[in-house]
Amino acid sequence: MRTRLALAALVAVLSVLAGVPVAASASAKLPAVRVVTFNLCGNVCRHGEVGATSGNIAYRVRKVGASVVMLQELCYTQFLGIRSRLARYGYQAEFAAASSGGHCDDDDHKHGKAFGIALIARGVMTGKVVYRLPNAEPTSSEGRVVLAATVRLPGRVIFAATTHTALGAILPVQLGAIRRWLVPLAANRPLVFGGDLNTTPQSPDLDDFYAAFNEANVDRVKPMSTFIPPPARKIDYLFGSKGFLTPVWVGRANTGYSDHYMYMGAFQ
Repeated sequence: MRTRLALAALVAVLSVLAGVPVAASASAKLPAVRVVTFNLCGNVCRHGEVGATSGNIAYRVRKVGASVVMLQELCYTQFLGIRSRLARYGYQAEFAAASSGGHCDDDDHKHGKAFGIALIARGVMTGKVVYRLPNAEPTSSEGRVVLAATVRLPGRVIFAATTHTALGAILPVQLGAIRRWLVPLAANRPLVFGGDLNTTPQSPDLDDFYAAFNEANVDRVKPMSTFIPPPARKIDYLFGSKGFLTPVWVGRANTGYSDHYMYMGAFQ
């Protein structure tokens, strides 16, 4: 028995010295990254209401088992409600104010009218970045930003970014600014990018995104619609960097709280 134990120990030492990989770790599969994006229309559709809105969103995030959540058209008061409900389940959250929402203090007067986007992750978020996008009329138009952070999830680290771009002539300019920032990053790291881009998949402004990323709904010709009012169309996206994140599932849910579907995808 002692001889066999000694031989086993010697083999283990020689394997380490020779650099022989351990079979179990070599075959280990990274966990899927479940990502959700949702324009919750928190100012216009929900008039800044906090309790039911934040409870509904937090419940759905937990039910789908989301790793990363991207929210748009979100009042700061609603963000606080969602953050507090998810904190006990291991989620961290960051908010970026893009503008102010006229109804964002209707339900809660203590926190003002801040209105923008949020990133939520079931893990540790570091290095928060808020990048303000070009605006055609800074004095009168609603501001637009990109919110990004490094997210440490079980088994992997990814860079996550979300935005809500504007309609009109400024849209290609804003998408161009995002493209110049994120496409080079996607070439060498796992990166998820999503949000309400206010354009359809056929737009040439998205060509470089589709070249650098895999979109959760891989059909660019007949895509799953994400905007509910007629004509229904796809304007919400979940992109995962090619070579790092491959789509394995896509879905949507009508929450009854917004003019958008909650859009969901999983990447392996």
